[in-house]
Amino acid sequence: MLHGIDTKREKQKQTLQDAQTNIICVLGTVPTFVLQEENKTLNTPVPIRNYTDLAKYAGENYRNYTIYDAIDTIFQESDGATVYMINVFDETKHKTAVENEQHTQVANKFEIAHIGLTNLTVMAGETAGVAGTDFEVTENADTSTVTLKSEVFKNAENLVCSYNYADTTKVTAADFVGTVDADGNKTGAKAITNITQIYGDDVNIIIAPEFSAQPTIRDAINNVADDIKARTYLDVPKSTRVNAAIQGRNNNQGVDLMCSDKNAYMALPWVKRYNQFLDEMLIKPISPVLAGIRVRLNKEQDIAKSIDNTKSKTIKGLEFPVEFILNKENTESNALNAVGIGTVINWKGEFRIWGARNCGYPSKMGIETFDSVIDTANFIEKTIESGSFECVGGKVTRAWIDNVLESIKAKFNTWKNPEVGLILDGDVWYDEQLNDAESVANGFVRFNYDFCPPSVAEHIRFSSFINIKYITTALSA
Repeated sequence: MLHGIDTKREKQKQTLQDAQTNIICVLGTVPTFVLQEENKTLNTPVPIRNYTDLAKYAGENYRNYTIYDAIDTIFQESDGATVYMINVFDETKHKTAVENEQHTQVANKFEIAHIGLTNLTVMAGETAGVAGTDFEVTENADTSTVTLKSEVFKNAENLVCSYNYADTTKVTAADFVGTVDADGNKTGAKAITNITQIYGDDVNIIIAPEFSAQPTIRDAINNVADDIKARTYLDVPKSTRVNAAIQGRNNNQGVDLMCSDKNAYMALPWVKRYNQFLDEMLIKPISPVLAGIRVRLNKEQDIAKSIDNTKSKTIKGLEFPVEFILNKENTESNALNAVGIGTVINWKGEFRIWGARNCGYPSKMGIETFDSVIDTANFIEKTIESGSFECVGGKVTRAWIDNVLESIKAKFNTWKNPEVGLILDGDVWYDEQLNDAESVANGFVRFNYDFCPPSVAEHIRFSSFINIKYITTALSA
């Protein structure tokens, strides 16, 4: 028995922590044949936090492979982001065989017009060359150089080669859509949900650069995004012009752009950006630009800021120009925006994203068709869901109910603070009529909340007048 005083430190009430907003997942292809064996991955999420990770797991920015270019673009646009890559290129499956290809050497060398070579045989007449003794292979950016070493091969006029080469055209939509086998192993887009369980990060942006232009792949990543309340940025097929895109949004004739997912944002055209590895300006998909800009906006402003009218750091030109006149309605940029497609405009030498609507527009109308409104709604819902995790398993008492209400109200008060401006207002309440005794006894408790993010200034109109009364004022003594 204590005769005196002691102190017991009580656990403080948990405050809701904001949901993560800057975690990107990139699905695509990696030239695994240039990697060290221990760094090769397939259908496995890998965190890429810097250029060291990028080089280790994605190699170099090869022309026909998508992941390095995408993550490099995201890093430049965002000034730093956490990115997870999922490579679907399988060098053991995605390959093409070449038989009896004729070559003529020049100065003891000849070029093979492919990279990622396997099972290479070089014949000089009836003599089969031995790699390392008779010849050696050096892979370049786009071709492979075979250097002849032994005198027999150096003196041969004609050489015959057979080999397999890595072929990204063999990658199919099924590789991206993915599967789940009997043991629960996931591939393709289905592996995205492993990121939270393996690394604890909550993905909120998903892209599959270039490949998301295919409807089945687009649907696959959209389905995952809907499940985890994430944003997808979608590409259209390369060289899709304005009229074809508009038609594709209306009736999928020619090109299928029939997507009405509110979590998706679609844009064209493809854009020019510099590839340092190849030292070339290439036409590349726009989705990595959009993902990187979204992260930059989240860091510099907040998630309630639309991606509309935001400058790009990496776009150096466009696949084709899109007509834009600031005060004219009948332009190509407005025609695209009117069917829910964002675009890129050149505003006084700056390339800017132009378009605030998600793919839910125009099949749906209203505030929920703005990209930033849905992003904000997802952020709020995920914050409240994850922040209320500790409440699961608790005793349902009046104090427990009040604690839930107080924590959410406190968050709404923070978000509606003018210095934050994430929402205009919001409230949460417990409705006793919806929580009857039988439901509560069965462990089901229901809370309601509402909120409103800021809308987007999509159309601003000024009314101007020529007022001749100013003449009298100006000319009076």
